[in-house]
Amino acid sequence: MKGTRASGVLLMSVSVVLALVLLFPAMGAAQQKGGPAKTLKIGYLLCLSGWYSVFDAVEEGHVKAVAQIINERGGITVKGQRYNIELVGEDGKSTLDGIAAGANKLVYDHKVKFVVGPTGFFSTGSSPVFEQNKVLHVSGYCSNQPGEMDKTTPYGFLGFDASIGTSIGAWKVAKKEYPNVKTFAVATPDDGAVPYLVPLAKKMMADYGYSIVGDVIPYPNEMEDFSPIAAKLNAIKGADAFFILNGAPVHHGNIAKGLRALGNNKPIILQSLAPAEAVMSIAGKAASNDITCMGLTPGAKGNPKLLDEVFEKNGKKLPIFLFNPNGLWVLARVIQAADSLDPDVVKAKWESMDKVDCLFGTCEFGGEKTYGLKGHAISHPLPYQKIKNGNVVYGGWVNVERIP
Repeated sequence: MKGTRASGVLLMSVSVVLALVLLFPAMGAAQQKGGPAKTLKIGYLLCLSGWYSVFDAVEEGHVKAVAQIINERGGITVKGQRYNIELVGEDGKSTLDGIAAGANKLVYDHKVKFVVGPTGFFSTGSSPVFEQNKVLHVSGYCSNQPGEMDKTTPYGFLGFDASIGTSIGAWKVAKKEYPNVKTFAVATPDDGAVPYLVPLAKKMMADYGYSIVGDVIPYPNEMEDFSPIAAKLNAIKGADAFFILNGAPVHHGNIAKGLRALGNNKPIILQSLAPAEAVMSIAGKAASNDITCMGLTPGAKGNPKLLDEVFEKNGKKLPIFLFNPNGLWVLARVIQAADSLDPDVVKAKWESMDKVDCLFGTCEFGGEKTYGLKGHAISHPLPYQKIKNGNVVYGGWVNVERIP
């Protein structure tokens, strides 16, 4: 009896061994077919030095956080092969020459085929390089200058809904918070976008029941003393409120400080993402009242979990913009949807898509009328903040329509 039992155990053991021998080669073959994760180089072009680094130095950390989250979630799968993102960055040095030099390094030294950045009008310095080499590039912002994103940039996409989308969001916020406001005095950076962006903004403002009074007041990005700009805005008659189109927190805070010092307490609507804390730190508590901005509030009710995950991953560093991080997330989703690493295939897939999930929830693709490119402009919901009596108050989220 014992011998029979021992023989049975031996036969069972042999069967298990044989099964494992047969199974593991098959598993090995399957793994070999897919192979271990490969590397996909994606470039980023940000201004990590110079005046614009106030944006991009923090943006870089959030771009890296998004890449890490994508890799932790399995990377990008193309034709059954998994790829982890390897970021390769260059500093645009806050000049168009620096941006052009960085673009050349990404293309010729690093040989990337996909790039996120730069932000805003800096794209005019990099787009010619990327377009000539058919590199798919996703800008973090658009001020609507020629050569940023238009028919001359078929490989150029937008990874954040500015400037048009953020303007739509700001007008909706103004209607909610200040329903009696009908007219704006407007200031904007003199970065080359004024003759292109302002007429478009005026036309779209009318659709929301707003009009601009007086001349639009331009100012240099590098300006330090904003008292002349505040004085010009204050002198405009018939304005119910002030609308600051584009710009940085340092601009916004100093303009607010100047207006309040002149005794002007009319509402100030900031269109671009300018975290309220950053604006208030410059304006001062006494001047910080009746200001709204399209700012992100980490951990706030209504935030997509992914957005807060990016914030946590980067160590809770402020300010938060997510212009280029959102572009990286969307780019990764579209590459996977295209099931290809060929920029032409990815480009075609992007142009065929209506929407995709993103850091802000759902991003919609549009822009054919505005930019002359189908699906290249992105729009998504935006949160906003209010500054009331020296305190920052979370305002909630507003829906931004598909860019026409």
